[in-house]
Formats: sequence, C-alpha cells, structure tokens
Amino acid sequence: MTLIGVLIASVVGVAIVALFFGLWNMLPHDNTADRMHDLIYSTASDTGSSHKPGSGLSAKGAIIKLDRELLARGLGKGITANLIQANLKITATEYVLVIVIVTVLGALLGYVISGHPISVLLCGVISFFLPPTFVTWQKKKRRRLFSQQLPEALTQLAGSLRAGYSLLQSLDVVTKQMPWPSSEEYVRVVREVQLGQSLNTALLHLSERITSDDLVMVISSINIHQQVGGNLAEVLDTVAETIRERVRIRREVDVLTAQQRISGYVLVALPIALGAVLLIINPEYEMRLFTPGPTLCIPIGAAAGIIVGYILMRRIVDIDV
Repeated sequence: MTLIGVLIASVVGVAIVALFFGLWNMLPHDNTADRMHDLIYSTASDTGSSHKPGSGLSAKGAIIKLDRELLARGLGKGITANLIQANLKITATEYVLVIVIVTVLGALLGYVISGHPISVLLCGVISFFLPPTFVTWQKKKRRRLFSQQLPEALTQLAGSLRAGYSLLQSLDVVTKQMPWPSSEEYVRVVREVQLGQSLNTALLHLSERITSDDLVMVISSINIHQQVGGNLAEVLDTVAETIRERVRIRREVDVLTAQQRISGYVLVALPIALGAVLLIINPEYEMRLFTPGPTLCIPIGAAAGIIVGYILMRRIVDIDV
C-alpha cells in the first residue's frame, strides 16, 4: 500500500466522523429522555451526580438520540444488547466508531511495520476483532461474578423477608450489602420499579442483562410465588443452596480444565506471535509465504488449523454444569 492509499483511508475515516457530528447537530435539543436513561442505568456510585438545567444538548446525549433513531429502524439491537450485558456505558453508534478507529489504526500500524499490503490487511483484521473480543470478555466476567454472588444475595434477601420487609425493600437492602456487579444490577431493578415498571418487568430486564440459568430459576420462583403465594423466604433458601452447589462444582471443573484451556490459548497465540516477530525482523522473507502460488497454501492452512484446533479444544473443556 502506498502513502496515497493511507491518506485516502485517513480522509475516509475523517469523513465518517464528520458525518456523525453533522447528524448530532440535526437532532432536537431535548435531553429529558437522556436524563431518564441516566437515572435508570447509572450505578450506585454516581447517584449524587446531576445534570445542570439548561445546559443544552451534550455530545453524549446526541449520540444516544442518534442511537435511538437507529434502533427504531431495527439497526444495532444485537450490539446494544451485548453492550448492556457487558455494562459498557457506550451506545451502539459509539461502539461502531470505536471499531472503525481501532481498525484504521491497526491497518496504519501494519503499514508502518512493513509497508506490504498483506501486513496492512492482517493488522487491520486483527484490530477489527479486538473490540468484540473485549466486549465478550467483559460479558463473561460480569456473568461469572454475578453467578458467584447470587447465593449470598438470595440468603440476604430471604433474611430480610423473614424480618418483615417487602420484596422490594429486601432488594433495596441487598443493594447496600452486596459487592459489584450484584449491587449495581439490583439498584437498577429497584429504580425501574420506582419509576413505574412492574417488578416482573424489572426482573425480566435483569435476566436480559445477565444471561444466567441460575437467575432465570430465581426469577421463575419469584413469579410463581406472586401467583400462588407461599413462603418465599424458604423457597429462596432452597434455591440458594442449589445454586451454591452448582457454583462449587463449576469451580472444580474450571480447576480441572485450566491446563487445557491455557494450552489452547498458547497454541493460538504462539504461531501468531512468531509470525509477527518474523514480519518485523525480515519482512521480505516473511512476505514470500503470501506470494501467489503453492506457498500461499501454507498460511491459509495454518490459519484454518489454528481455528479448528481452538474450537475443538474449547468444545472438549466446555463442560455444562
């Protein structure tokens, strides 16, 4: 890739950013919905912050409005759901901008390394998948922590119910006792109910943010209790004990399969890292693998083998508890 190509790509990136800024200025200057969004989805740590009246439309509010327009047309729903589950305070529009910027920067880095189109393409593709990988990792981290904290939260909830609190008041007590991310999620449930949502709807939104079979079982128990009655505290204690045993078994499985999982990561990262080092040390020698002809089968076969091997190893160690 020549320097002219790099300049053209940079101009296109700037044009995309300018397009979004232009759309922001076309949006109406009413931030009431934005303040309602912040009220529901802000964490317990920032409850003291407030918006200054009459401050006009901020850039954040403009992006949120643009994101709503895209969602109204059926665009970005999957991205928005993933961002909510990962608890990332950005919209689908901002996320797409991050992917574009990271991809362009990765392609420029590939050009700086060797100046060869293959290195630009490889670095651009790798950079393109970095933001989705981070979002997936963040989702799994939050889901794992929430599942580990769920038995303790249910025990505290059952204790508050026995003390005479209502279910909503018990949830409010749990928000003050549990660490992140449980406290943050239960705060959202309480705030949604205070803003007029039913408890069933608020719990449904919680299950959409935290995709956990254990949480679905808890919500089903609460919904059944609201329909037929009974001793909810005793039911929650039983569910908590069941979930606690599942968490213990899951931890034992993770320990037994840790070596295999780490081996899979090493086997994937080692050839990629070695190829990157050779590309930096001697790019002319490395680029011979990508010349048209029989040698092109070597990197293609290597990439296919890495992908298939990683998928098979993940299937082996992925034990459902």
